[in-house]
Amino acid sequence: KCNGEVKRCTASDFDKVLQSEIARKHKNIVYLWLTEKTIPRLNNKSRIVYIGQTKNSLATRYKNWGKRWLHTKANLLKFTHIIDHYGPISVYLCDFSKFGREIREAEGQLLWWYFQNHLEYPPLNYTKTKIRRDNFP
Repeated sequence: KCNGEVKRCTASDFDKVLQSEIARKHKNIVYLWLTEKTIPRLNNKSRIVYIGQTKNSLATRYKNWGKRWLHTKANLLKFTHIIDHYGPISVYLCDFSKFGREIREAEGQLLWWYFQNHLEYPPLNYTKTKIRRDNFP
């Protein structure tokens, strides 16, 4: 887990987590953004709001992210709503090889498992997956 939580929809709160020591240290990871409370989904509910991957560190992937993305009205509305209604966002990291032979496959596998459980993708994911394995060998 990365240090800290995103408690407010500000660039500094996101940077505190996305630029933490742990976020700088690990590479070749898949990661999950989770809220404190569960969010209703089409089927069931989940704390996962985003599933992603990076070959670089999370800190490299999200360098200046808060300044670039939070200023857009759409993103500000989404993140503010999520934090206000479902609590702070935490970021969890994992070596991709636990879920696939290569990093995109691992991300796709996690997205597919999420879809199987909730009949939709996480609320902040725009990327859909073509990975459709029910079990990981």
